Amino acid sequence: MIRSIVLSVACILTTMLSAQNVDDLQSKSKVAGTPHNLTQNKSGLKPNDLLTDYSFCRSCHVPHKATAVEPLWYRKGAITNFDLNKELDVTNTHVHPLDPGSRKCLSCHDGSMARSFPHRGELLNPQVNLTAPEVRAPANYNMHLFNFPESGREISRPGDSSPLVLNSQDEVSCITCHDPHNNEKGHFLRVSNQRSEICLECHHMQNWELSTHGNSQNPLHAELEEVACMQCHEIHTLPTNAKLLRADENTLCFSCHDGSSDDSREIASIKNLEEVFEKTFTHPIRINPNVTGVGYGSTTDSPWNFGLANDRFVRCGDCHNPHAVSEKNISPMLDGSLAFVKGVDAIGFNMDQAEFEYEVCYKCHGQNQNVKSGNDVARLFSVGNRSFHPVENLGLSGSVPSLKPGWSEQSLITCSDCHGNDDKYGPQGPHGSSIPHILSAPYSDIPFGGLEEQGLCFKCHDQRKIVGDDGFKFHNLHINRAGYSCSACHNPHGSPDSPGLIDLNQSHITSFNGVKVIEGLEPGHGTCTLQCHDAKHIREVY
Repeated sequence: MIRSIVLSVACILTTMLSAQNVDDLQSKSKVAGTPHNLTQNKSGLKPNDLLTDYSFCRSCHVPHKATAVEPLWYRKGAITNFDLNKELDVTNTHVHPLDPGSRKCLSCHDGSMARSFPHRGELLNPQVNLTAPEVRAPANYNMHLFNFPESGREISRPGDSSPLVLNSQDEVSCITCHDPHNNEKGHFLRVSNQRSEICLECHHMQNWELSTHGNSQNPLHAELEEVACMQCHEIHTLPTNAKLLRADENTLCFSCHDGSSDDSREIASIKNLEEVFEKTFTHPIRINPNVTGVGYGSTTDSPWNFGLANDRFVRCGDCHNPHAVSEKNISPMLDGSLAFVKGVDAIGFNMDQAEFEYEVCYKCHGQNQNVKSGNDVARLFSVGNRSFHPVENLGLSGSVPSLKPGWSEQSLITCSDCHGNDDKYGPQGPHGSSIPHILSAPYSDIPFGGLEEQGLCFKCHDQRKIVGDDGFKFHNLHINRAGYSCSACHNPHGSPDSPGLIDLNQSHITSFNGVKVIEGLEPGHGTCTLQCHDAKHIREVY
């Protein structure tokens, strides 16, 4: 009888051990040689011993004989801020892990036994940044998004075939990316971080594989593709910076785009944009640059309040999508540096993806909350105007004889054809210039100016044809003899009521007997009724 019982027990144990041989043995053998084996025996255990020796498991788990009120957790000295039994409130914006599994990880990874994540630190025990131990972390700051944003922009839950796993609340937790029993890929990752492969399981950036940052073909940037996300982002925590960025957005961009390299890890850009932003006239990236919730991917509005508010500033991400920028142009009207950027169309509606350069500019200079309606440029470029420079559509005039070769009445222009760096050998684009209005060439915006001050207009219009009276027979009279500048008569963007970009809303142009009008009869010809430079014109023919 006794022998039968012994044999039965032996059979049961054999069956149990056999069932554990595959999964249990593999799992235990993988963790035995990792930093999570906190026992004295770190050289590995024999396979037979692994089935019976659970000493290294007890670093994280207690035997099942533990009392029901005790959590399945061995360590008793956890910092009370990570009380495993404490109920935590779930909010849409919580930045700390709520699931018990993650809080168990943090019981060691709080700086007392293992490298630290930030938490509600105590003054006597300040916590440090996990990825940069010399940096003090603020209390309870973002480690990583633990819930998925409602917008779903360029981010989604891992697919069914993904090695990443969400917790029971369908949220990201420590074990989403880390398998505490398997260190084969390093850092206990479920997916290799080579070229940031693990990030791409959830983050699906538009044009990433073809972008300069994601697939650089320039030998100077060969290492950039390898570093990938880690060049700009930290995985777990960053003091004071949103989006897990290593620094505030503008500073981070300048860390590479300054024409130099500060350390061997940095990927240097040969274009020194930081120098361009030191010029006299720039987009205001240095005015209150630490306002959060703006720039690339922002879902909040930060209106300029007619240009007078304290939050009037620009971030690199307002014009550039760092995950999509490319040296290959999207179209003749959209540079690759503006690829997959949000925009505002000609009548003020938001666009998920701009198709023309002006739609990026209209985010601040169009019919939206950022500018006073009377000063928006979109109003002057409108195709419903009497005349306009061909930015949104082809111009209305069928004859513009002053155009240089390469330009015609069928040409379109972009904002950056006029606005940009005045140094043609430096980085291009409307970042900064030594000339007012961030212009790429001289332009006098006062009534009087010499020919040398009209270089911007002469980039497209032939100076000899202009002063030779081609198209308008009084050009030479106004320019050479009277000394007027182009802006004395023309608005460089457009004119709602007059042909030829004529701007009558200027103090030196007044009405005659209550009338101030330009009537176009045919290209280059018409009549004008007004007073200007002390002369009275009564339906004077030109």
